[in-house]
Amino acid sequence: MVYSIIIIGAGASGLMAAYELSGAGFSVTVVEASDRPGGRILTLHDKGFSAPVEAGAEFVHGSLPVTLGLLKAAGISYHPVKGKMTRVRQGEWIQQDLFSGDWAELMERMEQLEQDMPIATFLDRYFSGDRYALLRSSVRGFAEGYDLVDLGRASTMALYQEWQEEGEQEFRVEGGYGRLVHYLEEACLARGCTFHYGAPVQEVQWQKDRVVLQCATGKVFTGSRLITTVSLGILQLAPGLPSALRFAPEIPAYRQAAAEMGYGSVIKVLMEFRSPFWEKKEKGIGFILSDEAVPTWWTQFPGKSNLLTAWIAAAAMRNFQALDAAGRLSSCLQSLAALFQADIAFLKDELVTYRIHDWMTAPYVRGGYSYETVGSGMARARLHQSLEDTLYFAGEALYEGQALATVEAALDSGRTVAQKIIAQS
Repeated sequence: MVYSIIIIGAGASGLMAAYELSGAGFSVTVVEASDRPGGRILTLHDKGFSAPVEAGAEFVHGSLPVTLGLLKAAGISYHPVKGKMTRVRQGEWIQQDLFSGDWAELMERMEQLEQDMPIATFLDRYFSGDRYALLRSSVRGFAEGYDLVDLGRASTMALYQEWQEEGEQEFRVEGGYGRLVHYLEEACLARGCTFHYGAPVQEVQWQKDRVVLQCATGKVFTGSRLITTVSLGILQLAPGLPSALRFAPEIPAYRQAAAEMGYGSVIKVLMEFRSPFWEKKEKGIGFILSDEAVPTWWTQFPGKSNLLTAWIAAAAMRNFQALDAAGRLSSCLQSLAALFQADIAFLKDELVTYRIHDWMTAPYVRGGYSYETVGSGMARARLHQSLEDTLYFAGEALYEGQALATVEAALDSGRTVAQKIIAQS
């Protein structure tokens, strides 16, 4: 069968493109390497956890039109994220606005910047010396830990634009983002779209108005147009490496564009305990940013939950990856023990179940999400251009807007490419 449109990837971007195109009457098939839809959305219903938990995307970062519009259409509710953000340094708990003090000076200087530069260069130029040592450490921890950036490549101007938005209300999806994935998949199926799971695409043979996909399983798919929604981590892999995607003929300008964009990774740890022991330390804890080996933790506040989530990136992630399974669990428990002055034996007894998800080892994802480099704008512009009106690209890394590196970014990018194809037809 020859399809009008083939989409590689059933993540948020691929699902949204399929949703729009199948709704417009195109024959669409989605070819997904893994055995499930969702991509970096991964809501787990594991035994041991008392409720669904998010191993991947968890938050709706503000009043985002595409995401909230789909949740409304699906009848899926969501609730605001609340709770105090606390910083812990050398065991001392400090509640303060992250962007106060020297951060205010930093933001003012970033606003005045006329020519973009990597954030590491910016800090060296304007905030060097002992006077700003703590500020540099805070910026490094936040940029690497939250934005997953390489300080030597990350755009100062882009970080400024993002950090300006901090403080906007965030939300969690009731029952998990997986419900939205299910809604999109079911809607696509109802519109005649087909899905093929467990079919890693190894090579795309293409010419104008014709694409042929060769899968590792031996399956072959033929279509008129292709939308590639694989992660930036996959696009950045050199042809021939495991999980890499080959094109014939090759597309070197697009490969180079992908290489010029930033892509970071993260480990997420989900730990459910018998009781919310952290409330004995302080009520209403939301997020904890610390200098422990496992530095960042959050609760499900204001929801009633015994779940703690750890977020490990940058140097802390690399150190964590070097540990064996027992060492990883021990590192988590030791960090919690230090933060809450708790006994390790008590924490072990309280622990009901846990799950560690390292997104770098996810074979068809190879990382967490994108970040803006100094050259991202021009690189993204290249990837927005189709090849012969036949090959198209979409994904969170290709989004143009304020909600960078989010589910919203992926959904919006998939919709934008679909609408471009519809307009051309």
